[in-house]
Amino acid sequence: MRYVNVVLLVVAVQVAASGMLEAGVTAAVGPRVVFGVDAKTGQRYVQLAERGPVYPTADVTCDGNRRTLTLTRSSSAGDRTVAIYVASPKISGLMLRAAECRLLLPGQEIALARTQIRAAWSAQPRTAKP
Repeated sequence: MRYVNVVLLVVAVQVAASGMLEAGVTAAVGPRVVFGVDAKTGQRYVQLAERGPVYPTADVTCDGNRRTLTLTRSSSAGDRTVAIYVASPKISGLMLRAAECRLLLPGQEIALARTQIRAAWSAQPRTAKP
């Protein structure tokens, strides 16, 4: 009987722990960030898709330098809002050279992947190494 109680206690603790982990994962999911270049104008942009409000500006901090991106357009896609912020050549150049960049929105700080920025915005296509 004692072993049955111990087994039930262990199972209950594991179920509670997995429930807390799942809740933490869903709370930590942020907006989807996409970098791109407008085919017509050649302007580089940052696209955010998330549930929530759209802000007229977004700040980006790269290696301690803070700059402001301006909203060019936004739209609704289902239950998500898609916002597109233009990065001027000066800001995009700063982002390409930076070791670390973060996108700052009210109440949020989003780490931007260096490899993702370079893959989308590099002027020269990368060739595969043999």
